[in-house]
Amino acid sequence: MNLHRRAVLTGLLAAPALIRHAHAAPQPVAAVQQPRWQRFAVPAPATNGRPAITIVVDDLGVMHPGTPRAVALPGPVTLAWFPFARNLAEQVGAATERGHETLLHMPMQAFGNSIAWTGPDPLRIDLSAEENLRRLVAAIDAVPDTVGLNNHMGSVATRDVALMDLVAQEVRRRDMLLLDSLTIGHSVAYRSAMQAGVPATSRDVFIDNVADPGAIWGQLELTERIARQTGHVVAIGHPRPHTLDALEAWLPGLAAKGFVLWPLSATVAARNEVVMPGVAAA
Repeated sequence: MNLHRRAVLTGLLAAPALIRHAHAAPQPVAAVQQPRWQRFAVPAPATNGRPAITIVVDDLGVMHPGTPRAVALPGPVTLAWFPFARNLAEQVGAATERGHETLLHMPMQAFGNSIAWTGPDPLRIDLSAEENLRRLVAAIDAVPDTVGLNNHMGSVATRDVALMDLVAQEVRRRDMLLLDSLTIGHSVAYRSAMQAGVPATSRDVFIDNVADPGAIWGQLELTERIARQTGHVVAIGHPRPHTLDALEAWLPGLAAKGFVLWPLSATVAARNEVVMPGVAAA
């Protein structure tokens, strides 16, 4: 089954026609604000028939020196930040200046069931809806200029329909997008987002589940194959030494191989058939 749904609305309706007296002067109409995920999106180059690759690096903000190395990558890449990291405004600002896009990396309950795995204040299935919403809102507010969020861990949380519906409704209310990291195959996060009308997609490749240079390069080759087969791919990695070594060597050569590097918002737009304002069709 192809999970990439069709015809998700951009979330904005045309302003109703103004009814005026026949002799009244026309009044200016206020501009309709773009949804957040478009407002903070990084402009994407036209593909011109080339397959697009989206790289997401998450677990950022507390892993040093991995975070500065991820920020220094050639872009655009999409960087996902922990809400409990310090100096987020400065860190995210430096990444924005490098042309990268920003996600909230939202901690969610995992089978390990440990704060050491998830970080503080994860979303949990044994908490009230009110407490989970409080944690989610606080995390969204902690990371500036985000286009959306993806889950950190979540092998328990992302299987819970009620909790993922709560997440999807708040993401929708904030006009954000959602990336299901698919840390477990039975995740319902993407389905909940689809049902809530949230622009969303799922991860295709994990780059570094195995901390071995050969395995990482094999996953990057898989990323290229999927992009050629489907037109676009979303691959997630982490700010670990072997991963960053590979990305630093691999990213600069993508254009010569016939690929285009896209921020996550562009891939979500393509998969949801949303035309981004001011962007010509590829």
